[in-house]
Amino acid sequence: MFDSTAHMLLPQEQLDLISHHERQELQRYRRLALSLLPTAPHISRLMATLGTECELRLETLRTVASELDLEACLGEANPAMGSALAPSCRHFFVVNGTMTSDVLDEALEAAHHSWHFYDALLATNATPELYRPLQAFVRQKRREYQLLEERHGEWQLEARLPRER
Repeated sequence: MFDSTAHMLLPQEQLDLISHHERQELQRYRRLALSLLPTAPHISRLMATLGTECELRLETLRTVASELDLEACLGEANPAMGSALAPSCRHFFVVNGTMTSDVLDEALEAAHHSWHFYDALLATNATPELYRPLQAFVRQKRREYQLLEERHGEWQLEARLPRER
């Protein structure tokens, strides 16, 4: 028999996990928005919008943490932009279509992971105050994944079409 209580987290642990995850997502979307700006400004705007949604989720989380008197569990309130721009093993700016496709592949994979992260937290949630926010986060992350999947498909199609002169 499966004992679901063995997999439930304390509210403090949930808040810490969610806060950390969402701050990483925010930094990732900010980095993507900036790196895609030279070659794919329309995708850059999408990434910036997704970053703004991360900020809104963090604000929701701060409200819930305040209601639970657990604000200290959220850690750093404003993520440092410096860590969002940390060097990686490739060029910072996306300079061609192949790199754009690779970046979109990675963004799609990360969005899928994030959606399932929140889905797992919702499935094991034992904190009533977190139920509605987690439910909303799952819906938002599913939609985020769908948007990126659509954009990725459009990009693949654009890359195959010959350029008109």
